[in-house]
Amino acid sequence: MSDRPLLAQFGAGNIGRSLVGQLFANSGWEVIFLDVAAPLIDALNSRKSYTITVKDDLPPGQPSHIEVKNVSGVNLSDRQAVVDTLVRADLIGTSVGAANLEAASGLVAEALLRRSRPVSLILCENLHGAAKITRDYLTRSLPPTFPLAERLGLVEAAIGKMVPYTPLEVRKNDPLAVWAEAYNTLYLDAESYLGSPPTVFGVAWRQRFPAYVDRKLMLHNFAHAATAYHGYLAGKSFIWEAIRVPEVRQEVVGCMLEVSRALAIRHADVFTFDENRATADDLIRRFNNPALADPVFRVGRDLKRKFSPGDRCLGSLRLLRETGIPGAYSARAVAAGMLFGAVDETGKAFPGDPELVELAKRQGPEAVLTSIGGLDGEKDQELIKVVEEEYRRLATTSA
Repeated sequence: MSDRPLLAQFGAGNIGRSLVGQLFANSGWEVIFLDVAAPLIDALNSRKSYTITVKDDLPPGQPSHIEVKNVSGVNLSDRQAVVDTLVRADLIGTSVGAANLEAASGLVAEALLRRSRPVSLILCENLHGAAKITRDYLTRSLPPTFPLAERLGLVEAAIGKMVPYTPLEVRKNDPLAVWAEAYNTLYLDAESYLGSPPTVFGVAWRQRFPAYVDRKLMLHNFAHAATAYHGYLAGKSFIWEAIRVPEVRQEVVGCMLEVSRALAIRHADVFTFDENRATADDLIRRFNNPALADPVFRVGRDLKRKFSPGDRCLGSLRLLRETGIPGAYSARAVAAGMLFGAVDETGKAFPGDPELVELAKRQGPEAVLTSIGGLDGEKDQELIKVVEEEYRRLATTSA
């Protein structure tokens, strides 16, 4: 039994290994990954370590490889071993994606019934309202009288690290190999942690955390998606190629400036416009990194989720409307998303994407904005009209 504090981390994927597991393991924690991928789990238990390859322009002296030790794994098929791990963990984390969060929550609920001490759960998901969603899942699995708020802290994360697809030939040689950019900060909600948050190098504990979630979603994620949508229309395959097209860069920077101003109004007690602008400048530099080889398809896909009411596209439009900031660039980016027809390396579109594009084509953008984006056809008519005008213009010029 190790005397190190233990993080039980659901998900041994890219973010789980390149960011969460790395930061905690290299700060002296034992990290046990919980995953369904048997080759990953077997490799973790065999080697007890893995290597992150940093794909970025690095300053002198900064390593291009990061060794991560003190790690192992448990296969999620072994439910008893998973729950036993969760029972003794000092902290639990997830990085599993929205579709798998309910299953992970069920296992956490089972462990909570056996635990003698409170614990916090860090939710490293690109999912708006992750804490509320997880709380609802847990409530369904726990007795009505269970004191959930006293026994579990639900800690949201704002994950800015970009982790591209590691090439198949690299993963064949090493199933634990992962590529990542140099950016290495994990923002976590300090106010939701039960007790005193631990000191972990690279983890930034923040108060008033909804501001950071908004900035990640509406400045980073929305600008990334805008780059993909305009980049697709410009005939580019990778994000770094797209952002180097002057017209695409102008559109993306325009979105960032609009959102930066709006965030500085909504969260005036947390951010200034200049701080948001500096974040935007750094993001443009990072989008421009060819070593990441981030496909336009990967960044832009899953349109129905990205056009849902609380996600990056409609969330940004609502933010601009709420704060009174003109949003021509942002409206144009949303319109470009309705023309997004990128496919993966096998020539397949992401499930559901062609249907959204076809809906906009046949019934107009309003159908998408109301049925998927949750806008009100009457109350939001002015906003819908702006997107419709941009859509018609883009559809004509890209035909």
